[in-house]
Amino acid sequence: MNVSRESSENGEIVLRLEVEDELFNRHMTAAVRRVAQRVNIPGFRKGKAPRAILQNFVGKEYLVEETMESLVPEAVGNAVRDEEIIPFAPPRVNIEQSEPPVTILATVPLIPSVELAEYRSIRYDDEPEPVTDEAVDNLLMYIRRNQAYSVPVERAVQESDIVAIDIKMAADDEVIWDFEDREFQINTDVNDYGEIIVGVNQGIIGMSAGEEKEFSFPVSEDADTPQLAGKTARVNVALKGVSEEMVPELDDAMVIETGIPDVETVEQLTAHVRDQQEQIAERTVVTSVEGKLFDELIEASEFAISPIVVEHEGRRALEQIVRRRLAMEGKSTQQITADDVSEEDVNFANESAEREIKQRLVLDRLVEAEDIEVTDDEATAEIEQWNSANTAEDQKLEDNDQTRESVKSFVRRRRTIEKVVRMARGMDDAPEEQSD
Repeated sequence: MNVSRESSENGEIVLRLEVEDELFNRHMTAAVRRVAQRVNIPGFRKGKAPRAILQNFVGKEYLVEETMESLVPEAVGNAVRDEEIIPFAPPRVNIEQSEPPVTILATVPLIPSVELAEYRSIRYDDEPEPVTDEAVDNLLMYIRRNQAYSVPVERAVQESDIVAIDIKMAADDEVIWDFEDREFQINTDVNDYGEIIVGVNQGIIGMSAGEEKEFSFPVSEDADTPQLAGKTARVNVALKGVSEEMVPELDDAMVIETGIPDVETVEQLTAHVRDQQEQIAERTVVTSVEGKLFDELIEASEFAISPIVVEHEGRRALEQIVRRRLAMEGKSTQQITADDVSEEDVNFANESAEREIKQRLVLDRLVEAEDIEVTDDEATAEIEQWNSANTAEDQKLEDNDQTRESVKSFVRRRRTIEKVVRMARGMDDAPEEQSD
């Protein structure tokens, strides 16, 4: 078989194969035998009809197609092996001529690679947002309200009260809600509750236990509930009871009730809340810098990724995307059909797959360049920490050589990301030249 390289770029190699007649004839003979065993030709026992009769019966094109089914994988496989190519995914094959001399074009996707852009001089000036006293006070109030309790009252409903009601809501003769003995807290903050809940709550404020009321309110076109969007909501409410929320004072006794380890005083709780918020602010900056750093490196680096690889990886992403959308629409995800998949789904899946491949390549190259060492003892400590946090037996990790190597790889990648992010923030001194 004569094999020539047509091109070698874009993360793939294109091979032109000229198959010798002997190989074609061998596969044609085998194809004739297979087809003869599948068809019934009048006047002949199955499998005994002469080749010429069989060809007249099923057609020459059918026999050639059957021949290609076995010839192409063998020919392409032999060519890839003889050329010492390591494919990353199955080659894409185009049969240029299916009869002697058979010619085949095979596009072989290679392992994706990257020439990483210089990264050690990249700097960002992102700083954590300062934690204000107001933010701390709001969180302390949130903690207090988590310890709140309710007391029945004999008065009209006010903001923040807890009400027990029967409620029915309709629009255009369609019943949207029909609940009995429903209990919830009155809140008129649209940002927290949304316009429909707030519309209901505003209608309930001022009612007293035992009272029934009918009211309505307009709903905007962009409301979260499609059945009500752009319509008038008609509400019937029977108020059964009113309770007032009692928020405990912020004192040491309440602090102890929270059950936060090593926090027993108001001063300690305040410091704990501030520290938690500072950690969140720091994590927000780290996440932001990490995202910008990878975006910049992906944009500036040179990649060699075959489109076949992107499509191959994209098919996995596509299934997840479609299943997730069908589940959100309340449809079955057991059997995905072509009608369930749009061109937009395919494009989004391929874009996501390409981004993931590039990010993985960049990270692998960073890990290689930084060459951070992780010891056996550190891997064992990671395994012990994981097992202490995951008590279910099927989630525990077995401490053996294979697990330790996997954990080492995970920790090495995590520490590499942490290091390059610190470097990008100017928090680590970096060598002047980037190692290869």
